[in-house]
Amino acid sequence: MQPTTALKLASIAFAALWTGWMIWSTDSFDWAGVVILTICGILAGVGWYFAMRFAFQLMRLLPPGGKSRARG
Repeated sequence: MQPTTALKLASIAFAALWTGWMIWSTDSFDWAGVVILTICGILAGVGWYFAMRFAFQLMRLLPPGGKSRARG
């Protein structure tokens, strides 16, 4: 398993929860708003992934590039 797999799953969960919360908290429910909030949720999830990957690399919890070193 890659070291970034848990981070990818967490960013998907963050994007889904963020999108759901934003849709739930809006006063009006129309399809244009849902589509816009879904696109924003995807962008938020991608941004969260890159920000957390950068932070974990600074703290040396992830190797540079996110790839594990195979020993052999």
